Amino acid sequence: MLASDWLNTKDRFAPSAELFRSDRDFTVWAYTISHSQLLLRTRTPELNGNRSTRIDIVFKPVRTMKVRIEYSGLVIRCATEVEAARIRAENSGLHDDAHCLVLETGLDQDYVIAHAVGWEEDTESDRDPSKLAGFAPGSDPNRIFR
Repeated sequence: MLASDWLNTKDRFAPSAELFRSDRDFTVWAYTISHSQLLLRTRTPELNGNRSTRIDIVFKPVRTMKVRIEYSGLVIRCATEVEAARIRAENSGLHDDAHCLVLETGLDQDYVIAHAVGWEEDTESDRDPSKLAGFAPGSDPNRIFR
């Protein structure tokens, strides 16, 4: 069975709780200001005649973020109380109801502060539209990358 989940209630975001883990490589695929959506995606290369699955991770609405373009393996976890306080201090004017999420790859850490995060693994191509995020026609990754 392919994995999917959508986390948008406070009870799903306990401090330091691991939410997602994958050894796959992820790329920042799209970000839209209008809907404050960040889409991370795996590529779907063919291996021995079979295409690998695609994993989409969507954060929305994003209040602030510090991300890199590519992640070689990815762990998403809730920030500890100390990490969240430090990250919030670096970013003034944030609402306290958004969740502070840490993105780890190797020894490096980034973060996204958002109200919800979800992921879906499917058998679509990396050029097909995401099932989790709607993008305006001018910013639709499917139209941009074709």
